[in-house]
Amino acid sequence: MSHELDDIDKAILNLLQDDATLPLKTVSERVHVSVATAQRRIQMLLSNGVITKQVAIVNPNKVGYGLTAVVMIEMERSNTSMQQRFERLMDAQPQVMSCYEVSGDFDFMLMVNAKNMSDYHRFTRRLLTYENNVRNFKSQFVMNFTKSGTKITLD
Repeated sequence: MSHELDDIDKAILNLLQDDATLPLKTVSERVHVSVATAQRRIQMLLSNGVITKQVAIVNPNKVGYGLTAVVMIEMERSNTSMQQRFERLMDAQPQVMSCYEVSGDFDFMLMVNAKNMSDYHRFTRRLLTYENNVRNFKSQFVMNFTKSGTKITLD
């Protein structure tokens, strides 16, 4: 990032994280700047990589993906090239919602959405194998979403 976020940037980010479809006029009115300033600030946040995507968040249950799993992965070999290969493989999988490299007993944590248990089983058989440098994995299934969000509130 080439500049420090000021209060206007933070206010814009808080608004857009709640609703990225807000018209520029509404954003500018709520943060008390001109439309041109709001547009310039948003463009700067995009070009600096502060805003990485503007997306619609879909309820998985409403679109036929009723199973969500938290999957802890232990790699067979922990070297940079093998880990990067695994990261690229997971990045290419539409069922993998998140892939985190983590500390502790496991190397990666995945959030995986599947249509059902059979769909999830196919995913594990195809991808969580020795050929992909996976020694072991443990799955925990989400029973209920109390909170699932993406917002980082800035003050």
